[in-house]
Amino acid sequence: MKIFFLIMMIVTAVSANALTVDSINFEDKLNVAGKDLVLNGVGIRKATFLKIKVYYGALYLSEKHTNAAEFLQTETPKQIIMHFVRDVDVKDLKKTYLEAFEGANKETYKILLPTLETFNSNLSDIKKGERMIITFLPDGAVLNFAGKSFPKVGNSDFSKALLNMYFINPLDQGLTNGLLGK
Repeated sequence: MKIFFLIMMIVTAVSANALTVDSINFEDKLNVAGKDLVLNGVGIRKATFLKIKVYYGALYLSEKHTNAAEFLQTETPKQIIMHFVRDVDVKDLKKTYLEAFEGANKETYKILLPTLETFNSNLSDIKKGERMIITFLPDGAVLNFAGKSFPKVGNSDFSKALLNMYFINPLDQGLTNGLLGK
């Protein structure tokens, strides 16, 4: 009986600290830039008409929201972690970011395009099982990718515009709904 309770305590402890989706773990809470963030939701990015799974994305916010308008304009840190389930060529990655960025930021796209190009210059081919992490800060965006943390890019406007890609005119509404916990 003691072993049963011990096992239950371990299972509870693990489930209290992580969410597992299709064998991929995401922490329930993170500390980003000195702020505690909670897992808001996890979605699956699917591409092409065949709906091929590309990555599982997890959104971390200071508090849970199901409406993107409630947090998109806030100055608190936010983070998206993408766990890739297939290899993606850098050319495809950059093209997708360019299309999504333009679709979400029609009025500011041309002004922010040079900053997006700087951000995209840090990207490279990504392999199945790797993670890409974007931290959205009040004064720019930080990319962690391929085992490297790149310098902060842009400013508040760029950080918000980059985050908009996932919620304003998204390329994959299923991913958006998952990130919003719907």
